[in-house]
Amino acid sequence: MYYYNALEVESNADGSKIKRQYYLMARKYHPDKNPDDPAATEKFKLAAEAYQVLSDPDQRTKYDKVGKDSLDKTANDDQKMDASILVAFLFGSDKFNDYVGRLAASTSAMLGDTTRLSITDARILQERRVARLAMKLADRMQPWAVDGKFEETENTWRTQTVELAKASYGWEMLQVIGMAYEVTAVQFLGSNDSGIGMPSIAKWASGQKAARQSGKARSKNQWKSLTATMDGMKIQSEYEKKLQAATSEEEKRKLEQEMSEATTDIMLRIIWTTTSVDITSTIHEACQMVFFDQNVDKKTRELRAKAIKRLGKIFRECPEPQYPEGEKHNAKVLFEEAAMAATLETIKRKDEANFEAHN
Repeated sequence: MYYYNALEVESNADGSKIKRQYYLMARKYHPDKNPDDPAATEKFKLAAEAYQVLSDPDQRTKYDKVGKDSLDKTANDDQKMDASILVAFLFGSDKFNDYVGRLAASTSAMLGDTTRLSITDARILQERRVARLAMKLADRMQPWAVDGKFEETENTWRTQTVELAKASYGWEMLQVIGMAYEVTAVQFLGSNDSGIGMPSIAKWASGQKAARQSGKARSKNQWKSLTATMDGMKIQSEYEKKLQAATSEEEKRKLEQEMSEATTDIMLRIIWTTTSVDITSTIHEACQMVFFDQNVDKKTRELRAKAIKRLGKIFRECPEPQYPEGEKHNAKVLFEEAAMAATLETIKRKDEANFEAHN
C-alpha cells in the first residue's frame, strides 16, 4: 500500500481518481508553494513517484503483485508525464488565476478526465471561468478607464508584471496574455470602421511581424532544419538509423541527447500552442463581456478597451529573463512563434464565426 498511501487513495481507485489526487497533492506540496520546507518537497517527490507507477497499467499490475522493490526503476524514470498535468505545472501558476482562470488542461487534471463531465458541463465551467475573469478585468480597468489615474495605475500594473514574471514560465505567459489583450482591444477599437475589426488586426499583425523579423531570422537555424519536414516519429526514426551506424558509446550518448532535446521541443510546441489557444479564446470572451457591458456608457466601454490595450502592451514590454547561454533558448523561440500563430488564428476564427452568424 506504500504508493496508494502516498497518494491517499484506496487500492481499487481507478485511473481518474489517481490522476486527480496526484494533481491536488502535487499542487499542495509543490516547492514553489513551500520554499525551504524539506518535508513538503519529499511529499511532492513521493507523490510524483507514486503517480508514475499507479498511472501505468503494466507498472501498477506488477506493483500490486510483488511490491515496489521489484519495479524497473529505469522504466519508471523514463515514463513521460501526462500532458494535461505537464501543462498544469508548467503554466498553471496560481499567480495567473486572476488573468486566465484555471487552464482547460488544469481542469482536466483536477477532474481526472472523468467521463461524467459532458460537453454541456464543460461549457458551463468555461462560461463561469469567463464571467469571473470579465468581472475582475473590469475592476482592474476601473482606476485607469473611469477614475483617470493613468500614471498611478500603469505603475501598479508594471509592479504586478514584475511579480508575475517570476512564476514558472511567467514571462512566456505574460507574452501570450498581453498579445491577447492587445489584439482583442485593437479589434474592438477598430470595429467602428471595419465592422468586425479584421483590418485593424491585420495592421497590428503586420507591425508585429516586422518588429520580430530579426529575431525570427536568428531562430531559423538548428530547430528549423531539424523539424521543418519531420514530426516526432520521423525524428525518432532518423536518430535510430544514426544510432545503429554509431561506432562508439560516446557518439551514441550524444545522439541520444540530441534526439531527446528534439522530441522535447516538439512536445513543448504542441503543448504551448494548445495552451495559447485556450488562453486567447478565454481572454477574447472575457474582453467581449467587458467591451459590450450595457451597464456602462459607450465612452466607458471605449476607455476600457484602451486600458486593456495598454495593459497588454505593458505585459509584452516585460524584460525577458536572462538565462545562462543556451538554456531555454529553443523553448523561448517556440513559445513566441506558437503564441503569435495561435493568438491570431483564434481571434480570426472567432471573428469569422461572429460575422457569419450576423449575416
